[in-house]
Amino acid sequence: MSRRKNLAGLCAVTVGCILLLYASQRYSSNNYATEYFRPRERTGTNLRILNSHKNYGGRSYGGGAVGGTSDDTYPPIPTTHNATVSIEDVLSYQRMLLASETASYEYTANFEDDIKLTDLIPETGGSPRRSLIITTWRSGSTFLGDILNALPGNYYHYEPLLDFDIIQIRGPPNDSVAIHNLRHLLRCDYTEMENYLDYGRTHNYLFSHNVRLWQQCVRYPQFCYEPRFLGPFCRLFPLQSMKVVRLRASLLTPLLEDESLNVRVVLLIRDPRGSLQSRKHRVWCPGRPDCDDPSTVCSDMQLDYEAAVELSERFPKRFRVVRYEDLSLDPYRMTKEILHFYGLPYHPAVRTFLDTHTKQDVGGVSSTYRDSKSAPFHWTKDLTFEEVKIIQDSCVAAMKSWGYRNATSEWELYNNFNPLLSYSVS
Repeated sequence: MSRRKNLAGLCAVTVGCILLLYASQRYSSNNYATEYFRPRERTGTNLRILNSHKNYGGRSYGGGAVGGTSDDTYPPIPTTHNATVSIEDVLSYQRMLLASETASYEYTANFEDDIKLTDLIPETGGSPRRSLIITTWRSGSTFLGDILNALPGNYYHYEPLLDFDIIQIRGPPNDSVAIHNLRHLLRCDYTEMENYLDYGRTHNYLFSHNVRLWQQCVRYPQFCYEPRFLGPFCRLFPLQSMKVVRLRASLLTPLLEDESLNVRVVLLIRDPRGSLQSRKHRVWCPGRPDCDDPSTVCSDMQLDYEAAVELSERFPKRFRVVRYEDLSLDPYRMTKEILHFYGLPYHPAVRTFLDTHTKQDVGGVSSTYRDSKSAPFHWTKDLTFEEVKIIQDSCVAAMKSWGYRNATSEWELYNNFNPLLSYSVS
């Protein structure tokens, strides 16, 4: 009996070790810290698009579990075996899920033009509500992106420029590919997107933040990265959101000028002292000038301000600015304002998200569970006054433009320093 127990124990330990080794290897192959931004070689169609900026003049770039239901509670798809499931089977199933998810909507009471939810579905000829967040790394876009994704019926394009590596796109040669990719995704067109899809095959988080898509990718991975599936699947959704941290505001003009897209854009700004402090804790940032050099970061912020002045004048109903600190200090009011700007309802699912994500710190540096009133100002405790001064000296124009106050002494910095001033882009 003793030998049998020992043998059983040995077997259990062996199986446990094998499972642990498998999990470790699987995690390593998709490790956020080491693999997240590995660039991919651009070939084929994307090389052609990459060089296409030569054919354009001026600023006309480019070519032509938050929310939702838990995967555990989804009913099984009505098929006999995974191998026999067709794309149309999955699409039919998703239509059923969407109908259930959005059944309680009262959209006519929320949209200024009295449009019903069913009028927004691309599959049946509608034009979806397209909501775009433009910002830079560690500036609150994951939090705001998850607010939008809490809305039932939303399809989330998460970081569509991930495969460009740790760079900011300010102009040629990358601008033409970037605008091409954003335009295609907003139109649910996954053709001519080889690099994007190849990157996703080895970096799950490109799609996993899109919870409604990812639930089907987990079930049917044979379809997940196929344009013939992704396009029709995307066109089932009346709402689309997208967050981008690599594109500067001056390049937004071709998207805003495209009346067929009817996209609305929020430029999300954060105090450079806060964003740079947060980036110190991410292994992919140090040593990358576009990410960790205060002069570069603040030059981008100032250029974004100058672009914001122009875009606010040209597109007052489709472009606006939000400071991350203002959103964090008053998340309920600011969320209502942002959703109203996007033409979206303040759905109970959004209220639930805010109730559960703004009261306390839970999780690691990428978590969106934060005490929203203190999170934006954590840098005042984490940075030394010398570090703060280096950033401030590199950011004189940008901080003045965006309404951020300098800390003038160590005593001021560490005694409930309030960095916020008023600002205007009008």
